[in-house]
Amino acid sequence: MNKAKHYNYTNDDVPLSTKFSQDDEHKYQQGLGYNNQTFTGQVKQSKASLFVEPVFGIFVSVALSIVLLLLFLHADNKPLDYTIIRMKIPSLVSLLLSVNAIFIASGISTAISEYKWVRLQNGAPLTLIDIYDGCTRGLSGFFATLKSLQFDFVLIMALVFHIGLLLASPASQAIIVAVNDSYNRTNGDIRFYHYRSDDFTMRSGLGTSRQPPLMNGLATNGYITASSFARAAIGSKSSATFICPEDANYCMFYNVSYISTSMQCTNTTGKDTAIANHDGGTQRSVIVLDEYFTARNITDAKFKFPKFLYSTEMLGRTYYDLANYTQPLMPGLGIPLTQALKDEYDPQYRPYVGDQIFIMAYGTRDNSARTVSNFTELTYKKCSFTSNFNTSTWKTVNGTLIQDSVESSVPIVFDYDNVLGNNTAIDNDSSLVRIMINAYTMQQAILYELTTPKYYTMTDYMRTYSYTTLQSNSNNFEEFMKEGLAAFDFAFFQSPAVSGIYQDIKQLPSQGYGYFNTKSRYKVNKKDCFVLFICLVTSVVWWLSVWIISLKKNRGITRGSSQIALLSTSMTPLAERQLYQLSSMDRNSAFKQAKDLRVRLGVSNDRIAFGMDSEQDLQHL
Repeated sequence: MNKAKHYNYTNDDVPLSTKFSQDDEHKYQQGLGYNNQTFTGQVKQSKASLFVEPVFGIFVSVALSIVLLLLFLHADNKPLDYTIIRMKIPSLVSLLLSVNAIFIASGISTAISEYKWVRLQNGAPLTLIDIYDGCTRGLSGFFATLKSLQFDFVLIMALVFHIGLLLASPASQAIIVAVNDSYNRTNGDIRFYHYRSDDFTMRSGLGTSRQPPLMNGLATNGYITASSFARAAIGSKSSATFICPEDANYCMFYNVSYISTSMQCTNTTGKDTAIANHDGGTQRSVIVLDEYFTARNITDAKFKFPKFLYSTEMLGRTYYDLANYTQPLMPGLGIPLTQALKDEYDPQYRPYVGDQIFIMAYGTRDNSARTVSNFTELTYKKCSFTSNFNTSTWKTVNGTLIQDSVESSVPIVFDYDNVLGNNTAIDNDSSLVRIMINAYTMQQAILYELTTPKYYTMTDYMRTYSYTTLQSNSNNFEEFMKEGLAAFDFAFFQSPAVSGIYQDIKQLPSQGYGYFNTKSRYKVNKKDCFVLFICLVTSVVWWLSVWIISLKKNRGITRGSSQIALLSTSMTPLAERQLYQLSSMDRNSAFKQAKDLRVRLGVSNDRIAFGMDSEQDLQHL
């Protein structure tokens, strides 16, 4: 490897030219501000045209920032399909921000490039030239600063503003967002129609008669018991009767009360007794189960199983007993006794009310089997009902009931002595008394459907249920009855009624709440909007301030990032001896070597030149 040649420099050497003519020397000295080869401290200032580009950038940046602010304020509460010059607002915001970021970034680069010359006048590591030059190329150029660990306030602020420009666009997406405001209202067009739990108008035969025996299941709409079992068998729920506006997201109906019925069963033996009806129900007698279900009786009576019988406790108050009840008349007057003696208690009514209890006989191997040979193939259960008063919440969406949750459930205790069997108390207007009457009527209606089915037998329901549910326990009577009773509860308090009853219940609906969304619109966070505006303007003010300070200290000359200005600046002999080897190195090696070399821009031998920071003869500009 050849060794580099060493030259001896004199003060007469001219690094960038070997020979000048007299005219050239004169022009050169005039261009650098020399007078008779003596530096006067006066330099040729930049023409006004050189200021046009920065000033134009300032004007555009400030104007775009103001337009962005006004656009944000204008966009508030505008619909999503709103456009300006055929552009939707987010697209226009993104465009304006991108253009503004370009001009601001350009201004920051201009300020940094000018400030570089100020730093060089005060002495700085040689690497500063590379660092400042890299920082004028955008955010990626700041990695050189990190590599050299040479920070100053100007570069730190420039880095902050570059990062801010990078985050401005995503931040703007949080300033303007699409919203759907929700609100709720209640009005006449939001209704849930049903029978109130304490209203038994035309459902019970009791009316105002004060005669407990007239409570005998459903006086009207008796079909809802059979239809409820049928719905449960096919897995279909009753349709709710409600009004919910089409433009509502959903409707809620709170504190809807209704009565529910549940069943409890225990095993019993063939020695237990029940009430059997002979001759079409006109003859009723107590029988022993095993003695009743003989092979002969099963064949002759063509029994179908499961078979339901009134329990012995029901003697004298079965459906047939109450249906054949005759009102006692006042002797000599021929009018009902309850009308003549309205306020006097009559104990004769008490035996007509009590718990609804029944016996079920079904095949031991298959409880949905229609036929068996004799009692040896039967199993018996004794069952009863209980009732609860439920408070619930109902939700409808798009015309469909999707929620009927029970918020509270209170057991209904039947007071047979003081209320249901008391002719002086049963006509009480108390809500609690009426609820008790309705619950008792519901139990009677269910038991009547079990013992005397109108359309289909329980076997028909259970077989359909097994096909519908595909469950291994679908032949279980108690499992089916959970569904059947729930359907009946629903139908009893809400099923559409015949004749004019529907008009009657419209007077007592549950008023609900409709929940709506407003049309999608833009929502602008005005506080963040002004923060973004201030940040954009602050970045412009910052680089403008740095640029003006730099121009003042550079005596009005805008050298900026000009490579011509950098290349045409001479060097002192000491600087040449210290730096000449760097020209033959690669970029990284030169950068490492330059870290330890401090240079300064000043005047040497009547010329603007780079010299070493330690040179005493290098005059300040």
